[in-house]
Amino acid sequence: MPRAEAPLRMREDDPEYVRLCEAEKKHWDGIHPDSLEALEPKFQDGPVHRHTNKRYTGDENTPWWETISSYGTFHRGAVLGAGSVEREARVLETNPDLRLKFFDISEGPLARRREVLGARFPGRVETQASDLNFLDLQPDHFDLIVSSGAIHHITNLERLAQQINQALTADGYFFLEDYVGESRFEFSEEKKRLYTELVGRDSERQGKPRHEIDWSDKTDLSPFCGVRSADILPVLAEALDEIQRRTTDTLVTCLLRSRPAQAAISGPSPFDSDEWIYQASKLDLISGLLRSKFPRIFGKMRSHQDLVNPDFMNELLTIGDLLGDVGLLTPNQAFCIYRKRADTGTGELAREQNESSESQ
Repeated sequence: MPRAEAPLRMREDDPEYVRLCEAEKKHWDGIHPDSLEALEPKFQDGPVHRHTNKRYTGDENTPWWETISSYGTFHRGAVLGAGSVEREARVLETNPDLRLKFFDISEGPLARRREVLGARFPGRVETQASDLNFLDLQPDHFDLIVSSGAIHHITNLERLAQQINQALTADGYFFLEDYVGESRFEFSEEKKRLYTELVGRDSERQGKPRHEIDWSDKTDLSPFCGVRSADILPVLAEALDEIQRRTTDTLVTCLLRSRPAQAAISGPSPFDSDEWIYQASKLDLISGLLRSKFPRIFGKMRSHQDLVNPDFMNELLTIGDLLGDVGLLTPNQAFCIYRKRADTGTGELAREQNESSESQ
């Protein structure tokens, strides 16, 4: 039986795809204010970061990208989609023999990596503007491929998965960290109901009335953000050998995609990213301003995650991931490690898609 997402396979010359693709490029060409590239240099890690590290690596102080070097000595690497300059720098630092080639749809992020990483790691950084939906990678060439927060923007997942598999060397590794929850962040009704109940419990703990939740629509998303996120893990598992899968954040993303209905509350929202301003002393305000302007001198600002009631945050993390682990809710984030599949067959869907693209 064909998969429901089959119509989402795009042709490179389709006029509607070309239009959406240009909008996607524009969306990410600069530093998006909510991206890792914007936030990580300014803010300290918070409880969600530490919980995620624990879920991914077993150590709350060890993020997944710090574990790459433990899998061997890498020489030729590819980064599919620019993510975080800080993380990418650490990959280069902890793998001193590694040269990285960055592939991204937008020239802006690539230029920033040439400027920042290229200067810091001369001769070890290369870039190529490419649409990952139609990326052609040299076979048996990369002993390391990394992608963080990019593949949930891909429509032609089967084709990309096939390219990754054929591009890996026999001893190569593919490290994936990405949003794998409901496509386009359209959370299940069960997930919404549970999240709303936990918000209500938190309001009661604080002596406040329960209130309705307004869920974000898709207007703030880029054209392809989360377009087939729910399909990422099954498609990759079909094309490559999955040797590790760790999931988390079953409910926390709901915090970012919802707000209390404003008519039902008074005062600043507990999820307002600027709530620290309402609570801060003058000294804290001055310190926060200096940290936001000069993080390298004064240190990073406190994470917004620390502003959420710890009891509420603990419920989101613990209950959400428990239900994700037993399969009752869909986890939103995953860290997976893959190897090259020994056989050359990467699935009927991938072959069909390549044949379809070649016939156009």
